[in-house]
Amino acid sequence: MNLLHLRSFHAVATEGSFGRAAQRLHISQPTLSEQVRALERSYGVVLFHRTGRRVTLTELGAVLHECTGRLFATADEADQILDDGARLRTGRLRLGADAPMHVMPLLAALRDRYPGVRVALSTGNSEQVLAELVADRVDVALTAAGGHDPRLHAVPVRRDRVVAFVARRHPLGARTEVTLDELAGTQLVIRESGSTTRRVFERALAAAGRSLAEWPELIEVDSREAVHSAVAVGLGVGVVSDAELPPDPRLAVLALPGLDLDLTQYLACRRDASRSRLVRAVFELADTLR
Repeated sequence: MNLLHLRSFHAVATEGSFGRAAQRLHISQPTLSEQVRALERSYGVVLFHRTGRRVTLTELGAVLHECTGRLFATADEADQILDDGARLRTGRLRLGADAPMHVMPLLAALRDRYPGVRVALSTGNSEQVLAELVADRVDVALTAAGGHDPRLHAVPVRRDRVVAFVARRHPLGARTEVTLDELAGTQLVIRESGSTTRRVFERALAAAGRSLAEWPELIEVDSREAVHSAVAVGLGVGVVSDAELPPDPRLAVLALPGLDLDLTQYLACRRDASRSRLVRAVFELADTLR
């Protein structure tokens, strides 16, 4: 079936005139007439009674017009859906983040630029967020993991540094920096395995010929908020990204000089998802926020 011929029939049947239908479709009247006749010839049917300049539907033509009405209404709806998606007037974005505070400016920018796009945010440690991204359970992720994963398209968006921090009343509370030798006799409060903050700290320890085995009283918790709360009540020395430590007069931040504790946050998507207009828009927005 030639849909072009069918649309020409539908226009004539709707307008009740070949002339008005030709104007509606922006084609010449002879071209339109030939397309309708070609449809009739191909099936050996008559769809219109033609009397001078007046045309009326045959019984078969009336039944077909009901069908083409539904067909082209659905086609127009599909066109609108696709156009809205292309222009990002609608859509749904699944966003993952291992540091919610870092992703909020991006969420605000998305809401302002594309108010019709619904965003679902999921959070976890870096390993969990990376797994969600690779498994196609999120479309885009802001994470410290995956920067060199060949399965991903990733761009760096911010750089932070891992620091130690203590309660002011802690023996180290009056200091501004601390060495590993001084830390060795303390109780550490640290994130669980899978956290990039922990991985960066362990990498720095290994480069210095040390390991977490030196801290038998290690306290492991499953969120940066838990690290903050534990340290604030005096349970030990916390290790966290400096950007994730909220202002708190109860706490003192301690630099760890001589260690490579840089931490890079990436905006990442699967390579096959990078063709999506919405995903590209997220990366473009993130670039404006740097």
